Amino acid sequence: MKKLIALVLLLCMAAALVPASAEEDLIGVWYLNRAVANGISMDVISDEVQMVITFREDGTVSLFSSLPGQEPQSGEAAWTYADGVVTVTETAEEAEPMFMKYENGELSVEAAGAMMVLTHETYTPYEQPAAVKAESMEAFYGTWYPEISFQPGLMARLSSVMTPEERSRISISAEGMMETAPDGTVTAYTNPAVDPETGVLGATFDVQGYEGTIRMTLLEDGTLLVTASVLGMELMRSIYYRLAE
Repeated sequence: MKKLIALVLLLCMAAALVPASAEEDLIGVWYLNRAVANGISMDVISDEVQMVITFREDGTVSLFSSLPGQEPQSGEAAWTYADGVVTVTETAEEAEPMFMKYENGELSVEAAGAMMVLTHETYTPYEQPAAVKAESMEAFYGTWYPEISFQPGLMARLSSVMTPEERSRISISAEGMMETAPDGTVTAYTNPAVDPETGVLGATFDVQGYEGTIRMTLLEDGTLLVTASVLGMELMRSIYYRLAE
């Protein structure tokens, strides 16, 4: 009897160690985690960008997506799984099926020229380091290269796929401020001045005959937050790291 009980316990333990099937892993809610376009990975950092897919045990699935400046989209579909590929077919007869690859606990699908990657975990919000008040323009001296670039709801780590030579650079010295693009195009920043209250370095530049404004803020982690605008519209929001001398 003791041997029988031991055998039953052993079988129960073995069953607990058997991984769930892929179909079982797919059941539940999947959230857009990142998108990869032109070799650049962009992490989702806010609910401005959403793609939510919910797989149900009965073979149905709900779809929801929301992008900045667009109306949210939602729908119902059916899904099947075979050989690492999830096929999602909307109920509309004219709809083309969507094929999603399931690998290493992630779902991926090509959409709008990018590879969208979904996980069971929702996005992690980006927490910007606190600002440091600069006392003078000398605090900004050096050459700065873009490391992280922001789009609405997305954050791209440029340094992971681009060498310094492939990125623009901002040079700041006693002689002045300028930005050099990879193709050699130079943008001159004029009237540089540090706000005595905030410690933010501001300057102006020409944008096709219009005056643009650039603002640079030192952050606690040694990076530089750069924002630019023209006619009241924000052009960019990037964090730049100083290139080691």
